[in-house]
Amino acid sequence: MKTLKTILLFLTLVVIFISTSCTKVEDNSKNGAFSNGVFIVNEGPFQTGTGTITYFNPDSNLVKQDIFEMVNGRPLGNIAQSMAIYNGKGYIVVNNAGTVEVVDIATFKSEATIKNLVNPVQFLAIDATKAYVSDWIGNVAIVDLVSNAISKTIPAGTGPDAMLKSGSYVYVANTGGFSVDSTITVIDFATDKVVKTIKVGDVPSAVVADGNGRIWVLCKGKGYTGWPQAGDTPGRLIRIDPNTLNVDFTYKFASNDIHPEKLVINKQKSMVYFLYNYGVYRFNITLAGASPELIRSRSFYSLDYENKTGYLYVSDPKNYVGSGIVLRLKATDGSVVDSIPAGIIPRGFAFPE
Repeated sequence: MKTLKTILLFLTLVVIFISTSCTKVEDNSKNGAFSNGVFIVNEGPFQTGTGTITYFNPDSNLVKQDIFEMVNGRPLGNIAQSMAIYNGKGYIVVNNAGTVEVVDIATFKSEATIKNLVNPVQFLAIDATKAYVSDWIGNVAIVDLVSNAISKTIPAGTGPDAMLKSGSYVYVANTGGFSVDSTITVIDFATDKVVKTIKVGDVPSAVVADGNGRIWVLCKGKGYTGWPQAGDTPGRLIRIDPNTLNVDFTYKFASNDIHPEKLVINKQKSMVYFLYNYGVYRFNITLAGASPELIRSRSFYSLDYENKTGYLYVSDPKNYVGSGIVLRLKATDGSVVDSIPAGIIPRGFAFPE
């Protein structure tokens, strides 16, 4: 009898365990296979093949390659340019295809494709119903996020690229595309009207806002690092007063031949980081007379900053033909945290909201 009671107790515990386990699995499935992860945007081969997205879960170190095609059964397209996360959705800009793929960020299932773009570069959500997409053709497309269609366009400079929403405005960096521009287009996003065009340095390529709402623009300068030419110009770090929309500070880099790229800002909005002279540099924007400080010596292709961890993400495309890697660095000293396998030419990152 005692044995029978023991058996019954054991069976009861097994049933409870199975029921509990099933409940946990169901809850996890609701979260989605790609919840709470970081997404790496891989360009893919230039003009041929397809861009891809790598999923990385920092908590478990799980890495999955090419998740868009894995989930949707079709390639993403050429070239994967950037990705933004907003309101539970991922917006992947595919440059040569002239599209923005819209996915459920938890499952990565495709929900729509925004079309009728020429050379889209960046996606910026304005609110729940409207977004901007910068297009190298020379405008900013306004996207209706309900229909996922372009409603109209706003004229910008040559090669509009990086965008920043801050205060009442969106600041658009006009890189020049395949030529050279040196302006920032300022758009009132309530009216979708251009309120000012600000002259900055040559090839403005990145825009961030500090803790006081001031706008910082990194200008690469004309030319390419490693390929000096007559007429090259130095890079500049520019600050814009958001009230007057005038430039009130300029840091000019010493060399015409070495060009800074990929400006990002830390969570405290007090330190900016960028790639320069084959390394990662930081610049304390709160200190008068500050100058760039090297924190990691190595050539990288892309750079971003994750607020959650305070880590910098940098990529090494290796030979630009095979798979590249992404390193996570401590922003405090540039030391390597770990390495993540990626796809072909990793160029950008999207972090959970």
